[in-house]
Amino acid sequence: MPVGSNSWPGWSNPYRSRRSTDLEINREVEETKAPNLEVTIWRGLYYNIFNFHQRVSIFRPRSPILVFIFGVLLGYFLTSRQSHLVHSVSHIPIIYNQTVNTLGEDFYLYPPLNEERHPAVPSYNSIPENSDILRKARGLVQQFPTTPLFVPFTRNYPMLRQTILSYIAAGWPRSQIYVIDNTGTMDANYRSLLSSGNPFFLDYNQLRGPYRVNILRTPTLLSFSQLQNYMLATAMNRNWTHYYWTHQDVTVLSDEHHSPYRSFYHNILLDLIKLLPRMISEEAIREGKRWGLVFYNFDWLTLVNVGAATDINIGVGSWDTFIPYYHSDCDYYERLRLNGFPILEGKAGDIFDLATYVEDPEVSFFGKPDEKANSRRYRKLRRQLMGMMKDKNSQVERNTWQGEQVAGKGEPWTYDPQAFSRAWWHMTDAGRALYKKKWGTLECQPTLLGKTLENIWDNQVEDDVYVDQDEFIRPKEESPRDACGESEEPAEKFDMLGDDDVPPENLSPLNLTLPTIDS
Repeated sequence: MPVGSNSWPGWSNPYRSRRSTDLEINREVEETKAPNLEVTIWRGLYYNIFNFHQRVSIFRPRSPILVFIFGVLLGYFLTSRQSHLVHSVSHIPIIYNQTVNTLGEDFYLYPPLNEERHPAVPSYNSIPENSDILRKARGLVQQFPTTPLFVPFTRNYPMLRQTILSYIAAGWPRSQIYVIDNTGTMDANYRSLLSSGNPFFLDYNQLRGPYRVNILRTPTLLSFSQLQNYMLATAMNRNWTHYYWTHQDVTVLSDEHHSPYRSFYHNILLDLIKLLPRMISEEAIREGKRWGLVFYNFDWLTLVNVGAATDINIGVGSWDTFIPYYHSDCDYYERLRLNGFPILEGKAGDIFDLATYVEDPEVSFFGKPDEKANSRRYRKLRRQLMGMMKDKNSQVERNTWQGEQVAGKGEPWTYDPQAFSRAWWHMTDAGRALYKKKWGTLECQPTLLGKTLENIWDNQVEDDVYVDQDEFIRPKEESPRDACGESEEPAEKFDMLGDDDVPPENLSPLNLTLPTIDS
């Protein structure tokens, strides 16, 4: 495995180390080597001195030698200096010293602020730095951080906040959590320009301050498929061999009933230690033990093997961005399996798929400092989360969290919330239609119908027709939405839902038996 790079780049931009409320963002000057500029300067000085000396010197025969010696000394002095200040908007290109694992400054990464961590992780979920499990994991994992976790976010900050706090309380290191700001609002959230009622509001101060997590901002609004490729590209740029990602509408709990007790994050490390030797090594390929993904309660938390996508000989490649939302998961997972990368199933604790949030997540998930495992608070919270998930799956509150915030119209870079939902559904329908043309079916596992990689796009499917009246006409009046959610056939097994996806009706979390990590 390649040695990974430190995910904490040196920040030359001072404003990124300040709170978002400090709006004094000056144009910086970059300190860097510019050898071409230096050579130009001392050459110009040399020729100017030479011409001046030619005009005023009475010892013309000796002038060329003296000027040459003087010019060499001056040039050596200038070029031996380590750096010069070159303004960031100069027409002279800025040259960054790069190594294999250092890719320069990431302009879209906002690291945690240097503030006190709050709330404190329960002691029974904290793993000591000198513990055997951490030493073993760090000895095997050739990257930093050990367990990077991406949490893509588009709208509804209270839901995201609950998700982040649940992972922190379950022991996941704060510094290894990366919230992806996919709101499409440029730097408006960093500059605190959006109101809290705006569905695209994201509290940079709270996340980077007391919660001490990272924020990665996308350059613009990305679809679900593009987000998957963005996470993959980010991992590749840092030479990560693996990473995790989770939905913003789930929460996690350690299984505090289990004896001997292990936190949610402790179980994640145990699984990772088992899986690392089987990622993409020649031995794993020979023995048929390599893997592409690991699902924890469906894809609510997913471990991604980067090599399954990037290997030049057998890699699956990127997600299909022409299928932006629904069925993009079906397409990618099927290509994984057909390329010999099975999807495994793991168990680390309890994961809940929710449409609402608890009243005070800091109190609900962390409790009192002297609290023990399996407390009354924990049992009450677990019952509450189970009831909330039951309500979501009963269709009563399936999608309420996506549309409950409607303020913010007219604020900087803000898409009209209601128009956002309409536009999203049109893109979703178009993506499903393209999936059907690609595979010849809306079945989420086309191999069940005899489809292979060789006959992708070799399908006789009637073209969909778009009309000017903002209406989407489908052949035979068939609705992909109905085919996915209301068919009498079994529900799609691998329908992965993005942050703004509205899950199909009747979709159970996992209707397919997957091989386990130990199998």
